Amino acid sequence: MLADPGLASHVSFSPVTVNDRKNSMTRFSSAAPAWLLTCLAAACESPAEESDFVQTDSAGITILESFRPEWAEGEGWTVASEPELAIGAGPMGGDDPNHPAFGSIRDVSVLSSGSLIVGDVTTSEVMVFDTLGLLTHKFGGKGDGPGELEDFGAVHLCAGDTIIAADAYASNFFDSEGRFIRRLATVDGETGIPLNVFLRSADCRRFLVTDDRYRTPAPEGPERLTYWVFTWTDDSFMRRDTVVRVPARHVYQYDIFTRFVPWTAHVYPIRLTGDDLVFGYSQRAELRVVAAAGDPKRILRWHAAPDPITAEERRRWNEEQRVGESGRLVQLDDFPWLPEHKAFFDRMKADDMGNLWVRALPPPDPSPERWTVLSAAGRWLGTVRMPDGFALSTVARGRVYGIHRDELGVRTVRVHRLDQGG
Repeated sequence: MLADPGLASHVSFSPVTVNDRKNSMTRFSSAAPAWLLTCLAAACESPAEESDFVQTDSAGITILESFRPEWAEGEGWTVASEPELAIGAGPMGGDDPNHPAFGSIRDVSVLSSGSLIVGDVTTSEVMVFDTLGLLTHKFGGKGDGPGELEDFGAVHLCAGDTIIAADAYASNFFDSEGRFIRRLATVDGETGIPLNVFLRSADCRRFLVTDDRYRTPAPEGPERLTYWVFTWTDDSFMRRDTVVRVPARHVYQYDIFTRFVPWTAHVYPIRLTGDDLVFGYSQRAELRVVAAAGDPKRILRWHAAPDPITAEERRRWNEEQRVGESGRLVQLDDFPWLPEHKAFFDRMKADDMGNLWVRALPPPDPSPERWTVLSAAGRWLGTVRMPDGFALSTVARGRVYGIHRDELGVRTVRVHRLDQGG
């Protein structure tokens, strides 16, 4: 259904959570769709907390709710401490093409063959390594000619192992061998304004986008939230299908100053299977699966305890906040509507088995990443910890793929086995 993103959306998220097992009803805005209002009218309450996992239905929407993780202490999945494969030159550099000295790499993707796709923002190159870690080919490079990348930012994969090397203004399509296919400018078809492209459909023929016209630039309501309005468009970037309107982040305003509230997080949507999308509001332990057309399909909830905001963190943040020419010190107590706990997660991923992974908000110290895993059936399984210095990019083929950063800041690509025996 075509709609004006500025007028309506299929799904509205509430910024308010009631963390009570006996009554986990969620308050929604007056713009909430009929299926949500039906649930509220029927007083959709959480079942008895004696149950570990409960499935209910409301107006055709499946609600999957976990009250405790399935993995007991000492059980669950683990990541091997030593990598199965490591690619990179290390602190001394070198001229081995199979172990390049990476500049700035952000993600590692995996082709259907198991080969690794690594994009280096520093050199604007995309490198392909086979399952043994040998460099098979690379493409791109700085420039504005066909197949060159002027302002390279990220790599994405489409069905059929089509590779997209994206920059701020365009998507550059390549096949799995690095042969250039086409360049598509990702700008508004009417105004020429660059669009924020968040996701591609499985066949990369449609794009999930937003731009400043369909984003609330100033905070709304007592919770001081900004919102993203996500919309589908084809490669004309002119007609849009509204999908969802979700909170972007808590902000505060003082005179003309607008800043992010600490311990909250932007969480961008991910694609689960086909064109199903997953959205999450990071202040609530809940994810929502939405069909490509914007129709809600499933709600996944897990009753995890949020990480508290410590007195030391509040003190440190208070000391850093000054605004205006007078240097007025802004204190957290000036904003009573601030969240009382840290975000439940700040990133989401889906693995090749349909499980959902959400990353706990990292603490100030360089602690290992912690990822909560929800099964394809919607059950809260437990937590998987990454090795020290390892940032997860992809989970596939019984392995975790990502980027390791050592104490000197040197980045290498690493692959670790994932033990799923728990």
